[in-house]
Amino acid sequence: MPLRALSALALLAVLSGCHESNAPAAQNAPLPQVSVMRPEPREVREQLDLMGSVAPSATVTLVARVQGVLKQIGFTDGANVRQGQLLFRIEPDTYRAQLVYDQAALDNAEQELTRQKQLTSDNATSESSLQKAQTTRDQALAKRDMSRINLGYTEIRAPFAGRIGARAFDVGNVVGASDSTRLATLDRIQPVYVNFTLNERDANRIGLFTQAPHTVQVNLPGAPPQQAQDAALEFVDTRVDPASGAIKLRADIANRDSRLIPGMSVEVHIPASAPQNVLLVPDTALLREQAGASVLVVNAANVIEKRGVTTGGLYGSLRAITAGLAATDRVVTGGGLAVAPGIKVQTVDAAVQGRS
Repeated sequence: MPLRALSALALLAVLSGCHESNAPAAQNAPLPQVSVMRPEPREVREQLDLMGSVAPSATVTLVARVQGVLKQIGFTDGANVRQGQLLFRIEPDTYRAQLVYDQAALDNAEQELTRQKQLTSDNATSESSLQKAQTTRDQALAKRDMSRINLGYTEIRAPFAGRIGARAFDVGNVVGASDSTRLATLDRIQPVYVNFTLNERDANRIGLFTQAPHTVQVNLPGAPPQQAQDAALEFVDTRVDPASGAIKLRADIANRDSRLIPGMSVEVHIPASAPQNVLLVPDTALLREQAGASVLVVNAANVIEKRGVTTGGLYGSLRAITAGLAATDRVVTGGGLAVAPGIKVQTVDAAVQGRS
């Protein structure tokens, strides 16, 4: 046999042997691995997600209504104070002495009025003298009452429980020299108000002008939904702002843990539909294309399929699916390059990584 023919036969034998040895290896290659989870059934309500700002439910500016040296400060700047707590004391000695003086003048006027009444009954004095004594007594009474009021102004107490700001004056300063010397500001923070606005379209969507919701939910930005607190919707403005097309609303929240402080930004969630049963999947599992949203699922043969779905609201990190999925479907949540329709895979429970 020619040498060229023998060389060709040898090459063919080598190639044939290589093919036969690689075929089992290809068949035994491990399937790509993807993580999956079954949709979570839950009863939810569609909601509007807005931003609002916290405001005190009451604010009072504490002022000095009488003039004098500031003798005492009964709080620490920024502290919580109780209703009736002494906050400031302005020197009371002058006003106490004035009250004693005016009380004595009133006592004398009372005695003179009694004497004039007795003389009148005995026809020993004129009617004008009685009227003058009556006027003197009334003036003395008014002056005594004013002195008593001014003495009360030397103590400034908290009209309600709340958080007080920084004092404007230290002990030893003369206050009250102007018409109103501002000493500090007190805010009531239990409860607090949450102010926010709603556009006219969404207001009509939830029936704000016909059947407004009684409560909304308030939460800190980025906080878990479980930390949201119920707040009573206690004010809806009487008109829509024609410039912005929005209406002002206000919610009242107990704020028992005092974690909401005036000026803070918060999330406001308003129910926008009746409760409905949906399936929830991670929002990151959705594919969003021009044709609509879809997810990848693993069928009974462990082959990836692409499934079009109808989406609803977002609840934390989970997206509501209102159509297109069943509770028994296995939704692909991760898998790198292996995630593509038509590929056969092995699955790992997304909730328990590493379990096939």
